[in-house]
Amino acid sequence: GFRSSYSRDPEKTLADTGLGIEPEAFRLHVNPDEAEKLLCDVREGRRGEDALPESLLLYHRALWERKQRHKQMREVYLVPDEPRLRTWRARQDRRLRLQLGRRATDSMIEPPLAFELSDGCSVGCPFCGIAAKGLRGIFRYTEENAAVWRETLKRMHALIGDAAGYGICYYASEPLDNPDYEKFLDDWYAEFGIAPLTTTAAWARDLERTRALLRLNDEKGHYFYRLSVLSPEMRDTLLAAFTPEELLRAILLPQFREAPGNVFTKAGRNRDENAKDAVGSTISCVNGFVVNMQEKTVRLETPFVSDCDHPTGEWFLEKCSFTTAEDLEVQIRRMITRYMPENLDLKRPCVASCDFRLEEKQGKVWVFGRCGSLILLQDPVEQTALDTLRDALRERRYTGRELLDLLPGGTDVMTGFLLLSMLRHQGLVDQTAE
Repeated sequence: GFRSSYSRDPEKTLADTGLGIEPEAFRLHVNPDEAEKLLCDVREGRRGEDALPESLLLYHRALWERKQRHKQMREVYLVPDEPRLRTWRARQDRRLRLQLGRRATDSMIEPPLAFELSDGCSVGCPFCGIAAKGLRGIFRYTEENAAVWRETLKRMHALIGDAAGYGICYYASEPLDNPDYEKFLDDWYAEFGIAPLTTTAAWARDLERTRALLRLNDEKGHYFYRLSVLSPEMRDTLLAAFTPEELLRAILLPQFREAPGNVFTKAGRNRDENAKDAVGSTISCVNGFVVNMQEKTVRLETPFVSDCDHPTGEWFLEKCSFTTAEDLEVQIRRMITRYMPENLDLKRPCVASCDFRLEEKQGKVWVFGRCGSLILLQDPVEQTALDTLRDALRERRYTGRELLDLLPGGTDVMTGFLLLSMLRHQGLVDQTAE
């Protein structure tokens, strides 16, 4: 309604909002190409900074700060100390760039560790990209559970490093389903010196609780946090209940069909199994371990395109149970050893982790994924050898040594080994667990 009213009478429509933004300034807000040209003129000295309306200047400064913070998190804060986990995550990220495109992956946070403080989720969004099951149980902050929680955080900190502190305390769950969520955050802050990122769709259930949580995050938490807005009514409640200052660092996620900025990811409950193009995207963000404290399980997973084999856009490598904080650490260390070998082992099976094709062009070997491509080798390799290797990797039954033996006679063994190693480096070849 605002857009149609604004097109008819910009000045009156803006005045009615009470925002205090001049029509000329707002016109630049809704014409990004014109705004970018003006910003470029200022950056390159053709115009002075006074040519920019203050609201536009502040807005773009905020966007820049958020972008820089996001980049800093990906490149510094989220890098684990554990070397095998660090290189494994890097391989998965390179795979995702070929599957989803660099723009999509650069927007992902990808923490190495996530906790679920309940089993399931009470919200039940019909578009849930990871198809979270209904709420079945809550990990309450009892004396016994609190002791296990604090010991778990201590062990994960020692194993993963400070990057563990940039994890999350939700995943296929709603954080505010847990009445003791804030108590768990206090322990997290005591261990890591920062409160974890919160994303919630249940903020409207108790507005004063949400207000206190926003204040806690501003004082102790991340540069930003996220509130899901599931309907126009929730949007109106949000804007009426909180001041702009209270929401200054909140990312508001418009998850209702009437919202112009909303796009539901084709994954999980929003995936059409009968569509011609059955391959979608993902909302999965964890590139590492998801620990459910209520269920006492840990799973190793990484984001993946949503397809028939990965309908929720997640690649699950293993899920197992644990009993104590010490046992959890033992299980995670075992998975690291099993699934994250440091080097290519020719004695172990090699399989294609996703769909790709290899092509020899102008004396170089290219690899093509669903949404990206790159030069794999700077040397020529016969196309028949490339096709043979790709097809054999899809069969999921050959060791590295057997794959090299399958290559046509004219293929140099060292070239074949280098080719296989580079495919693994790009996350396109996985060495299955023994």
